[in-house]
Amino acid sequence: MKVLNGGAWGRGGLDKVWLSLPRELEDFVPEVETFYKKQHNGRKLNWMHHWSNGTIIFGTKNGGRFDLEVTTFQMAILFAFDEKSSEKLSLETLRLATELPDTELIKTLYSLVAYPKMKSQILLCDSRLPLNPRDFNDSTQFWVNHDFHLIKNGRPQNRGRINLIGRLQLSIEPNATKEHEDIVALREFRVQEAVVKIMKMRKVTTLAQLQTELVEMLKPMFLPNRKLIKEQIDWLIDNKFIERSDGDMNTFKYIS
Repeated sequence: MKVLNGGAWGRGGLDKVWLSLPRELEDFVPEVETFYKKQHNGRKLNWMHHWSNGTIIFGTKNGGRFDLEVTTFQMAILFAFDEKSSEKLSLETLRLATELPDTELIKTLYSLVAYPKMKSQILLCDSRLPLNPRDFNDSTQFWVNHDFHLIKNGRPQNRGRINLIGRLQLSIEPNATKEHEDIVALREFRVQEAVVKIMKMRKVTTLAQLQTELVEMLKPMFLPNRKLIKEQIDWLIDNKFIERSDGDMNTFKYIS
């Protein structure tokens, strides 16, 4: 982790690119922020996900194990396949899962299906050959390459460390804010829709049970974070779709 003064990022360094972090990282953020505030009273911590990178372990069906050095954008896309490793996901689904603007989403996907230094790629897609990111559209399908391997001295290798960061650069598009707002609005609607569907069936349920069923229902599209779930539950309460049980703030009832 790198903590730098705002001036160290240089021109354009503080431009905002939205990203829905994988839950494994999202749960870690509050811990870091709490620790930082204790160490530096009065300072504000801004997360620059578009300049961040990390290492994840990628396993294959044939026992391969690779350490992948990836950008946070690449990491978010790969984590979208975490519980759906045998499924194909469309570009539209990955947009909803990551909240990345199209420019960054398409560029990052291309880096995972056509990395120039490798004969075998981490992800595969159904776009025609030779692959061109301009051909990607909402229905383009992507999936994990379970036969991935490295070629070294003409022989396939099932172990290794791979740097996929390369020269990926950030490009802020003028319509990125509008794209993000549209994605957020769609996520909010999907959560509201799912909560109402669950409550119609259950009639009465606890917050813990509602969150569990909500995540299970929505995970083919995206994993809602706690803040999003809370905000949409509050919206549904304000608009008389559901209500809190008398005497128990963590139990909800469906209003028919």
